[in-house]
Amino acid sequence: MGEKNMLTSFLDDHFLTIFLMAGFSMKLAMRKQTRDTQIRYLWLTVLCVGVLVVADSLEVFAAENPSLRFWRILFSVIGYIVRPVAALSVMLVVASQISRRKLLLWLPAILNALIMCTAFFSPVAFSYNADYEFIRGPLGYSVFIAGFFYIAMVLWYTNKRFGKGHVWESRVLYLCAISTALSAVVDAIAGGSHLNPAILISVVFYYMFIRTQDTNRDSVTNLLNRQSFYEDSELYQPRVTAVASLDMNGLKRLNDTRGHDAGDQALAAIGQCMLASASRSVIPYRMGGDEFAIVFLRQEEDTVRAVMETIQSAVREAGYSVAAGYACRTDRESINELYKLSDQKMYADKAVYYNTPGHNRRRRRD
Repeated sequence: MGEKNMLTSFLDDHFLTIFLMAGFSMKLAMRKQTRDTQIRYLWLTVLCVGVLVVADSLEVFAAENPSLRFWRILFSVIGYIVRPVAALSVMLVVASQISRRKLLLWLPAILNALIMCTAFFSPVAFSYNADYEFIRGPLGYSVFIAGFFYIAMVLWYTNKRFGKGHVWESRVLYLCAISTALSAVVDAIAGGSHLNPAILISVVFYYMFIRTQDTNRDSVTNLLNRQSFYEDSELYQPRVTAVASLDMNGLKRLNDTRGHDAGDQALAAIGQCMLASASRSVIPYRMGGDEFAIVFLRQEEDTVRAVMETIQSAVREAGYSVAAGYACRTDRESINELYKLSDQKMYADKAVYYNTPGHNRRRRRD
């Protein structure tokens, strides 16, 4: 009967977590070819949650028998070490693409692990009194500090990488971060196993967010793609005040003389120049080939002109050139009409470029 109650208790506490682990593991197993580094860190998250399920269950079992004091300390230490690592692994999914100091990111988790290991010989982290009750020590909150630090860094790195455009999609990540933090606090104060499923649910949402962003973004420039432009044209229709068109000058010649890798480097450089001027109100896109567009939300023409001048100047400093034009909404023009007007002005600017001495004039667009 005791074994049956133990199994029932285990399923009551961890059935949802195990179900999520199984389903998410199947999904990851199908994505072997997609961004191996990201997949490895997602697998690490699943592994951490699995370890937490086992450690938490064994700690509950050991808590019923004072003779298992050492094992209870061991399972508790494992749980406290792994919790921040689970949050760290989520952060590394996105940080691995933009951070060159990934080893430093492990430092809070390592310090927390060292602090928690002191429980074997000191009450500085946590201990159990004569009645076998849990007592948190003065450094026992390091697990929460490290965990909350990594949750905050997940949001910071996500905003750094994906914060230019489609910002409305990232709101679900803030909800996940808040829910995970609250779950940790509730478990610490009232007990329970709310954190494990909260971590996995958040990871599933985060994975969906990453996949959506990968689908909506151009892999060469990290700009939003043509499909995103059309979607945003509907989403932001009432707030759009201007649309700009840009087109690289001389891409075909660069590809023919120095190869397509050089052409991709040029497009990536232009994309970085555009991203440097991007914001929640200035959203850049790569439409395809050497064509780019920018949507301006509730911006005056002076601001639009200044942004375009800044981008063209930055592109020149990078060693390349773009033709550009923009059109501001004067009445109720659709975004498609604004885009066509800005395209016409861009072609006029391109004609000026090729009529300038020193540039080869081509009949075909390049």
